[in-house]
Amino acid sequence: MKQVLPAVILGLGLSACVATQKDVLDLSQQSEDLKTQVSDLKTTVGSMQANQADLSVQIKQLREDLTAYTETVKAQMGDMGKLSTKLDELGSQISGKVSLLATTLAAAQQKGLEEQKTALQAQKLESAATDIFVTSEKRLQAKDFAQAAAGFEDYLKRWPKGELVDVASYDLGLAHFGLRHWEKAGRHFATVLDKYPKSGQTPGARLRYGLCLINLKKNPEEARTYLESIEVDFPKSPEAKEARAALKSLSAKPGKK
Repeated sequence: MKQVLPAVILGLGLSACVATQKDVLDLSQQSEDLKTQVSDLKTTVGSMQANQADLSVQIKQLREDLTAYTETVKAQMGDMGKLSTKLDELGSQISGKVSLLATTLAAAQQKGLEEQKTALQAQKLESAATDIFVTSEKRLQAKDFAQAAAGFEDYLKRWPKGELVDVASYDLGLAHFGLRHWEKAGRHFATVLDKYPKSGQTPGARLRYGLCLINLKKNPEEARTYLESIEVDFPKSPEAKEARAALKSLSAKPGKK
């Protein structure tokens, strides 16, 4: 019994030593594992710190880029505002020019219409004047002196500045000459000579003015002067021949040379 107890105690002591050694080994292994984990953790932390530094640089650069972009956007917005203002001004200018052009075109159209109306009226008046003149000429040629005189008087009253006013004045004198209204005829011939000295009716007006004076039996010397001027100024005209005949008749009268 005494021998068994020591053996048991020895066995327990050996068992305790074995357990303690195992624990030490386990602790040693755990310590190595922990060291490894700590080393890995340091590496990870270092990597994270490095990444954080890079991230800080990137964030800083991003902020700078964002600031630059913001300034660029502001500048562009300012430019857009200026462009918008310019576009508004240009639009206003264009609108004003379009409005002015429309007004000008409307005025031009109105002026064109007025000119057309005026031209049509002038054409109608000219046509009417021509009709009256031609009709009066035909009556004069037909020796319808009274109607011819009325037509020429109407023409001169309505168109005192017409293109044929000198001819109408002369023909009115011829109409009264045909009616033997010597004084009226003489006044119209005198009008032609006074107002239209370069008219083609001048030779005839001089001749018939002289004849009117002869028929009125007054101012024979004035009549002679007019008749002689035809031979001098228009020697080849038909009126020159009639003037020479009238001068012979005037000279043949008693008391005349």
